[in-house]
Amino acid sequence: MFELWSQEISGPRTSAYYRETLTRAMTEPKPLTYDGHKAAEAAFRGCPPNADWMDSAREIYACLSAAMAKPSTTALNLVTKRDLEEVCR
Repeated sequence: MFELWSQEISGPRTSAYYRETLTRAMTEPKPLTYDGHKAAEAAFRGCPPNADWMDSAREIYACLSAAMAKPSTTALNLVTKRDLEEVCR
């Protein structure tokens, strides 16, 4: 497993508050910016990206568009009476 910060920061003289703040900043999700909201909405609607968006918004758009372009790997299987009997036992 990797360390969240280097040995200098995690040393005995580093305050617990500082370590806790760093941990929280690295693990908690951040709210979307205005551009991020617009990028997500455009990706879901199939609209083209806006050149004025920030880099983070362009990344959101690219990731969502790529995820939505992938074909679904879940196949719908028809359930037979025998399958139902095995589940109900």
